[in-house]
Amino acid sequence: LSEENNASVTMKSSKNLNSPTQKDARRTSTSGANDKLKASNFSASLLRIGNWQYVSSFQNGLVAKCYFAKQKLVWEVLEGGLKRKIEILWSDIIALKATYSDNGHGTLTIVLARLPIFFKETNPQPRKCTIWKPTSDFTGGEASKNRKHFLQCSPGVLNENYEKLIQCDRRLYILSQQLKIVMDSPYFEAHAPTFEYPEESRGREFDQVVAAQGVVVVI
Repeated sequence: LSEENNASVTMKSSKNLNSPTQKDARRTSTSGANDKLKASNFSASLLRIGNWQYVSSFQNGLVAKCYFAKQKLVWEVLEGGLKRKIEILWSDIIALKATYSDNGHGTLTIVLARLPIFFKETNPQPRKCTIWKPTSDFTGGEASKNRKHFLQCSPGVLNENYEKLIQCDRRLYILSQQLKIVMDSPYFEAHAPTFEYPEESRGREFDQVVAAQGVVVVI
């Protein structure tokens, strides 16, 4: 009888661990941990999207930013005295691969399911926070057509920041373990307009987008 009671308790405990409440608690715990992490900023030397590329010729001309609480990646460029940025949701990344070593350049390649969002700096003021305004695609339309982004960093810059990113999101970690990315098409399914507000561009379900655009990861 005692053994039966113990078995019953064990089964109930196991069920409780897998209950929706427990899963939500674990999810909340992960989210809470990410909320406490400060954003990572690191300089990059080159950003290439389709036929467009930005080569940084001075310090902080090109900066990659990772926001853990908001779960976003940002490419920020300085051009003509004004900052412009491309925002990417982690949930829109459907493939990623990084290469780096202590002595060689670090590279990060990501593939997107949806269009990124574009912003430009407005009314810049010395020693004041940057004020951003939604804008159109400033890459000559390349980021609105091409799903693949390629970032290059100086030796030793990418390593720690990339590891921190994939350790904070299980889905990105799983994607990072794939050895090769093969795309049926390098382009978005339809050249949808860039919306003024980010939420307007998030209308379709993630799985439907991936299936329609045919990203296949080959090991």
